[in-house]
Amino acid sequence: MSFEHVLPWLALLISGISLFVSGYSIYRDRSRVKVFCKVVYDCSRDQSENRDNPPPFLRIYVVNTGKRPIFLSNLCGYISRKSAQSWVLKDEPIAFDENGIPSVFSSGFVHDVGVRLNDGEIYEYRIKHDDYTKLYSIENDGFMFRKYYLTDVLGKKFFVKGSKVGIKKLSEYQA
Repeated sequence: MSFEHVLPWLALLISGISLFVSGYSIYRDRSRVKVFCKVVYDCSRDQSENRDNPPPFLRIYVVNTGKRPIFLSNLCGYISRKSAQSWVLKDEPIAFDENGIPSVFSSGFVHDVGVRLNDGEIYEYRIKHDDYTKLYSIENDGFMFRKYYLTDVLGKKFFVKGSKVGIKKLSEYQA
């Protein structure tokens, strides 16, 4: 075997190894999101509430475990495959014009209404037991949400682990 016959095969082998390494680094660097929730009981020192039966609230945690940043835009309440209701994660800031009048038009950019999570960052969203707009659907005759999910700016859904149990505990609470 001469060098002229081995050289193309060697180049092909090096190209294959390079393709494998590039594919692995793209797979490893993608954005990964862990979403889970916990029911927490508010045992604050407020004298108006009963300390024996504190009100619960749902903490939804979003953790970016990937290398790339991700923009989350909406938290959605899921009823069925055909019906869901969503609301933005971050309230839109009120913009004022030069006369001091609040602007009714928002830019709609993800930087205004979305949440950016970099590598290893954690975002927490809270739902109180008496926040009925986030427990029951206004658009679908007051049906209770079955579970929650978050969406990013590309429309990918991240279902909240444990949200079924959390919604049930919030709805069962009686003061």
